Amino acid sequence: MKQSYFKKAIYVFFLFLSVGVFAQQQVSGTVVEADTSTPLLGVNVLEKGTTNGTVTDFDGKFQLNVSSLPATLVFSSLGYETQEVTVTSSTPISVSMASAATGLDEVVVTGLGTSIKRRNLANAVSTVSAEELVGTTTQPTLDGALYGKLTGVNITSSSGAPGGGFALRLRGISSINGNNQPLFIVDGVYINNAEIPSGLRFASGANRGNEENSSNRIADLDPNDIENIEVLKGASAAAIYGTRANAGVVIITTKRGRAGKTDIRFSQDTGFNTIIQKLGLRPWTAESVETAFGAAERLLFENAIANGGLIDYEDEIYGEEGFITETRLSASGGSDKTKFYVGGSYRDEEGIIENTGFERFSLRANIDHKISDVFSFSTSTNYTRSSSSRSFTGNENEGGLSYGYTLAFTRPWINLFPDASGNYPDNPNYPGNPIFVRDLARNEDKNNRIIQGLKVTTNLLNTDRDRLRLVFNGGLDFLANETFVYVPETHQAQRGNQNGFIGVGKNNFTNYNYQAIAIWNRDALDGDLAFTTQGGITYLEQQADIVFNQATQLIPGQTNLGQSSAQAITQTRSTVREFGYFGQVEANYKDRIIATLGYRLDKSTLNGDPNRLYGFPKASLALNLASFDFWNVSYLDLFKLRAAYGETGSSGAFGSTFTSLDAVSIGGNGGSTIAALRGDSDIEPETSAEFEVGFDTRIANRVSLEFTFYNRRVKDLILSRTLPTSSGFSTETTNLADLRNNGVEVAVRLDVFNRENFYWNTGVNFWLNRSEVTRLDVPAFPQPGAGFGLGLGTFFIQEGQPVTQLAGNVNGVPTQLGDVEPDFQVSFNNQITLFKNWDVSFLLHWKEGGNNLNLSRFLTDLGRTSPDLETPEGEARRTSPATASRFIEPAGYLRLREAAVYYRIPKSGLGWFGKHIEGARIGISARNLFTITDYSSYDPETSVNGGAGLSSGIEVTPFPSSKQFYFHLNVNF
Repeated sequence: MKQSYFKKAIYVFFLFLSVGVFAQQQVSGTVVEADTSTPLLGVNVLEKGTTNGTVTDFDGKFQLNVSSLPATLVFSSLGYETQEVTVTSSTPISVSMASAATGLDEVVVTGLGTSIKRRNLANAVSTVSAEELVGTTTQPTLDGALYGKLTGVNITSSSGAPGGGFALRLRGISSINGNNQPLFIVDGVYINNAEIPSGLRFASGANRGNEENSSNRIADLDPNDIENIEVLKGASAAAIYGTRANAGVVIITTKRGRAGKTDIRFSQDTGFNTIIQKLGLRPWTAESVETAFGAAERLLFENAIANGGLIDYEDEIYGEEGFITETRLSASGGSDKTKFYVGGSYRDEEGIIENTGFERFSLRANIDHKISDVFSFSTSTNYTRSSSSRSFTGNENEGGLSYGYTLAFTRPWINLFPDASGNYPDNPNYPGNPIFVRDLARNEDKNNRIIQGLKVTTNLLNTDRDRLRLVFNGGLDFLANETFVYVPETHQAQRGNQNGFIGVGKNNFTNYNYQAIAIWNRDALDGDLAFTTQGGITYLEQQADIVFNQATQLIPGQTNLGQSSAQAITQTRSTVREFGYFGQVEANYKDRIIATLGYRLDKSTLNGDPNRLYGFPKASLALNLASFDFWNVSYLDLFKLRAAYGETGSSGAFGSTFTSLDAVSIGGNGGSTIAALRGDSDIEPETSAEFEVGFDTRIANRVSLEFTFYNRRVKDLILSRTLPTSSGFSTETTNLADLRNNGVEVAVRLDVFNRENFYWNTGVNFWLNRSEVTRLDVPAFPQPGAGFGLGLGTFFIQEGQPVTQLAGNVNGVPTQLGDVEPDFQVSFNNQITLFKNWDVSFLLHWKEGGNNLNLSRFLTDLGRTSPDLETPEGEARRTSPATASRFIEPAGYLRLREAAVYYRIPKSGLGWFGKHIEGARIGISARNLFTITDYSSYDPETSVNGGAGLSSGIEVTPFPSSKQFYFHLNVNF
């Protein structure tokens, strides 16, 4: 009996103990957004049938004591579908919350420390995912990978050389003399995207550094490291970035780890490239040779025909099939506390010209660590070593180096190859032998770069209604660039002149930036009204130390600076500092009405008064009509009206505020004189003010449409004007003009088919821009450095006309003859899945209208080597006056930019390897597979003047663009 009571007592004791334990049972987990896996802050977690609840923290984490298990938890948050989840154990759970209205719901940046779902966004912000960026084919550089994937963006190649060279224009021209390239920010670090001249112009006779075929240094960034790109095209979206945002902002987020099993990915791409289009040989005959060059030249032609035929020097120079290989390996994963992503890649790309190429070795480590519920930090570290050999193309003044010039005058019956002793003959028709230059001359650069970002988050308050955090964000971008140019003393144009040339550049660039931001989230009206308030400070410092050494009169066979008789060195050092304050408030009422107000104050050492603060406001409003109770259009699950206004700025060039001193030597003693260009101590930033309106809609959960119209006015453009001689100066740089850009952007996305064995999604982007110079306080003028004068054609700045017009003299009057701005552009992007395992994708890009000034044809006409000179049209052109109207051509095209076919190998098909491999994919792809155009030269996308200023649409013997073909192998472990 006692034993029975004892057993019952034990049973009752453990029963009460178990009840007590379950009464204190704790459940935990993570809540993320379904589409992006982004942790969701402030999600309400409630034990069903009780008032017991909590909210998720900044990492989407929650902990909650429930009365018993199993328990039903209710997850709710503004803008997301409410979910009920049954929890049966204390094992942490993961909850994915879908948006209340599907589509248009990815998270995009709206401030320096906050983001918002796209369906609530009041600005037109374009986004490109990792799959869209590199999912179809291998991309050599980031800027080139964006071709045709964004509305409102005009991209022009400034060089077809490996390693790229591109000009990006967001919503038209932002500046005439200043910067037109957007601001690039990678994981919070302000990135240097400079074009660094190599100094070859001092050997070739070109006039300016922007004619030197340089690459943009965004080429150092591996596109495969990128998770997402957001492009803030207009001032209304970019105003919070102040004086660096006048040409738009490109925000890049790189890949990061997620908690769970370590994911290892390996990729191997191999391929080759070849020229897109050759001009071809003129169909010479003995009669046409004699007509063009005389009887003596006919004899040389006939001898060549009798001894092996003509030599196609275009094929000899541009006819290589460059081999390409790229290898990538990455690992990502982590725990609830620490997440990591590490990766490395190596790309080796040979060019279509022998001895040209691009190499990039990249290492990345991204780490996220939660120290406690209060503190967490993230780091992003990227080391890149890149190098390129870009040879000699583009404009020159009879330096005998640029291939386009030499080919224009080289006759195919002249043998320019070396003899048995390695001696290269002179070119009798031009001061340079292209085979000599290809084999012996060098134009190279090397880059070592470290990009380091750090973000520290402090959670100060986390209640049901209020959440307050501090974010400290900083970054370093250090670039060490080395350039090397070598032209042997035996080069034809060097003999008796420079007698050989060496140019060595040692250039260091250091960017620092930091931000301190306070972010306060407040829920009001029982959670129906949400406020996000942020404010803080930001600082940017840019240091540049540019050293160029050149040597001439070389000792034969030597390539060292010291082995020369004449040496010169120049150095340019600059430091720019900028400081700003900013604040922004967002209000969201039930995902129905979303309003934003923001303001930024900036000062810069580039302004006339470095301590004066310039203000940049922003305001926006979005109305999600489909979320209102009165809405009863069932097939429109999203219909949003939006309007926004904002201002951004761009300071003058370094030194614009001061009158510099020029160094001189008098009687062997150093001295200085006042420069002829007078600085302006009152110079102000160029400022853009933009108003945009639009709407977004989604029909039957299958079709999404975005429409935007913008009006953008750029005031106080910085130009130079001539001064009277009595002033003691020749020119002055100051604020002298205004311009306007108007444009339309339309983006449509459609699920055409969504069946078990056939899925087809397509997207169509349409955009156009129109510009006009609305104020000009100086007489109309040819833009210096952006053309070749009114005789051969140039950009011409004229009030009431497009800033992109091409003009020339017609009866002595400057007259518009063309416009490089396209009439419109359309891209057509498609993803197709067949039988679950086959993926087919392609991107077509149509550019309608727009003109180029084709001065390559001017040179071939002069040399009488143009392929069409045998035709009546060609001969009529050659004999007509050499004016701009003769060389301006339509530059529209239809191009298949990307195409690919992939096969995802099922695990059952991997055999023994399936035990160790999560997935594998093989495929083939191509870039620039075909181009349909009436343009007569190598590529209608061309720019002789690099990516700065007014650069697109002028061609002078560029490095021809290539089409590329790849085989891909991707394996996940």
